[in-house]
Amino acid sequence: MIEAAMYVALGFCTAGLICLAILPAFYRRAARLTEEALRAVNPSSYAEVRAAQDQARAQHAVDLRRVEQSLNAEREKAAKWHVDATRLKTEMAALEKSHEGEIANLKEELSAKASDEKSADMLSSEVAQLKQKLAEAEKTLAESWSQKQETGEDVPAKGTQGEDTSDWLPATDTMALATITGLEAEVATLKARLARAEPSVAGELDAERTETARARLADLEAQLVDTEANFITAQAEVTRLSLQLDAADIKDSDLQKHLTEQLEALATENAQRLSQLKDKDRTVNRLTGEIKKLRQDLSATSALAQVRQDFRQLVAQVSADPADKKKAAAKPSSKTAGKSASVSNKAGDMKPKRRTRRTAAGAEKPNTAPPPTPKAAESSSTTDIANAAEALVSRIVASTRKNKESSSDNDQVPPEKTDPPTVKKPKQRRTAGAV
Repeated sequence: MIEAAMYVALGFCTAGLICLAILPAFYRRAARLTEEALRAVNPSSYAEVRAAQDQARAQHAVDLRRVEQSLNAEREKAAKWHVDATRLKTEMAALEKSHEGEIANLKEELSAKASDEKSADMLSSEVAQLKQKLAEAEKTLAESWSQKQETGEDVPAKGTQGEDTSDWLPATDTMALATITGLEAEVATLKARLARAEPSVAGELDAERTETARARLADLEAQLVDTEANFITAQAEVTRLSLQLDAADIKDSDLQKHLTEQLEALATENAQRLSQLKDKDRTVNRLTGEIKKLRQDLSATSALAQVRQDFRQLVAQVSADPADKKKAAAKPSSKTAGKSASVSNKAGDMKPKRRTRRTAAGAEKPNTAPPPTPKAAESSSTTDIANAAEALVSRIVASTRKNKESSSDNDQVPPEKTDPPTVKKPKQRRTAGAV
């Protein structure tokens, strides 16, 4: 038992002595490796210290130059975007001016067409009234000659038609001449009224066009002021960011982020302006199409030409020689009666349906009323003339409105959708710390 314990103690002491003998070698190796590592990391001489400082300065200079190059590139991009924005603004102003001029011309043409239509309607109604009055005058003259023949008064022979017959003309011929003279005076009065009405209508149209142009100009000026304010704000923001970069030496990533946001804002604004310009171009094209359609409709319709021809014929009939009219009135009673019947048939055809219905309704009642007096007959003829003129004017206006509605339905085009251009974000450079 004691011997075993002694052997254990002897082995323990031997192992301790062996460890104490080997431990200095391990310690020296660890110290040597640590010293070599420290010497490799830290400079040990003045030359190495200067070399380390030079290396740090060189690395800092490289990083600073890299940041300066990226800053110059971003500044060049910002200047390019500014130049593009200025160019687009100038083009937009030029397009707005040209569009305003085109819109003003189109409005003037539309107002001129509208005034022509109004004058055509007025002339057509006046021509219809004058036709009715001339027909009534011819009918009255024919009735006077028929009454003269029935009473047995002397009628001049055919051989004496070239002689002066002013001493034997009855009172009915004098009334017919007075009626014709009154019609001529009424034609002159209507012409004078038309000449007086044209400047006033043109003045009203000019005033309305001027007000519309002023309102449009005010809107465009407000849009231009807003655009310039946004542009100045963007320039101030870019200048502020540049000053902050120079003063505080901010990181390249933050600068790129701010510049990217500014570029995106400018791109969005440019896209909006381009979409507005496209909308204006589309509006101008639509108005031009409407003008072309109206011109085609006006050239296709022969209502104005027919009205002018009728007016010329009526003026020629009214301005004819009274002696020729007397000779024409002195023809045989058969021709006069046939002519009066045809004139009365024409006057009856020109009456509107509303008057015909009333006459038919009145015909069903028993004829117990006394015969109409001359004044009542004259008032009824005037009413018939007014109704015929009103019906003619309503037909012309309805056809014109129908043509306008069909042209406006054909010219409507849905607006195109414009997507704003996408802006690619520049890749961020690696910072000096990451290098």
